[in-house]
Amino acid sequence: MLASRAVRRFDRILVCCFALFALTSFAMEPYVVFAVDLHRAHDPLARAWLLYAERWDPIFLATPPWLRLLCGADLFLFGPAYLVLLYAFVKRKNWIRIPALMFAAVVAFDVSVYYAMEFVTERGRADLLMVVLINLPYWLAPFALIYRMRRAEPFAARQGEPDHESLVGDARPQLARDARVP
Repeated sequence: MLASRAVRRFDRILVCCFALFALTSFAMEPYVVFAVDLHRAHDPLARAWLLYAERWDPIFLATPPWLRLLCGADLFLFGPAYLVLLYAFVKRKNWIRIPALMFAAVVAFDVSVYYAMEFVTERGRADLLMVVLINLPYWLAPFALIYRMRRAEPFAARQGEPDHESLVGDARPQLARDARVP
């Protein structure tokens, strides 16, 4: 039972990451992909990008094509994939295992390319420590997802553990306790 709680807690952390990553994919990446001039845009998200770029990562002030391509993959591929992962984790769908493993490998590669290009092209201009720290969750989450998907049926209950339908709660355990006769 303790292992089940730890797995549920780990799943909830992953779900929170997927939700945050989907949000950043859909809300922040369009500025880069569609080459929005951050100095002229005055909405709060553009101001956040401008703050990040001016303080730590000036590459976003004059975005090179390779970075627009990586951000395009995040917007058009990873964003929707995070939503699918959210659904599969909340509903505990075992069919997500193989797509999740492939997705995690692609995201880990994408973030590794981003880090490598930052270190090659931005040395001396960017605050590379801050760039790495801010983007570290995007690099660690794929490895956490790979670890979570290591079993053939990642959401199957182990012997002696309850098998709940959904990560967000299930009334069945409470109903079973209520149905017992004293």
